[in-house]
Amino acid sequence: MQTGLTGRMLLGALLLMVAGCNDLPQDPAGTTERVKRSGSILVGMVAGDDYQVADAILQRVASRNEADVRVYAGSAEELLTALEKGRLDLVYGEFAKSSPWSRRVHLSPPLGRRKIVGTDENVPRFAFRNGENGWIMLVQEEIR
Repeated sequence: MQTGLTGRMLLGALLLMVAGCNDLPQDPAGTTERVKRSGSILVGMVAGDDYQVADAILQRVASRNEADVRVYAGSAEELLTALEKGRLDLVYGEFAKSSPWSRRVHLSPPLGRRKIVGTDENVPRFAFRNGENGWIMLVQEEIR
């Protein structure tokens, strides 16, 4: 009788663990849900950088989420700060992987033809709010 009870307890624990895994990856701050609910992707564009590289990617992401893209121009510092505080969904600009910001935000792989670059080289990338893994994966699927 003890074995039956232990087996049922193990089965119950396993079912609870499996049920908790169905929504991975998640966005703790709810970026993906906010984009879908509002119908807008809020993108910071670093002043002076070429937006064309990102435009096709953003249009695919917008189409996939039935959203439009709203662009806000500014300096890298002000836009990355707004991203970190959740006022933007993405920031596009030329960033080096070695940037001090790389510890505070998630930087995408380089956009465009060059995929292998030096860590100190500023190249076109998206910056994401750290931890928004579902949103990061959704956008990065369109970067290919």
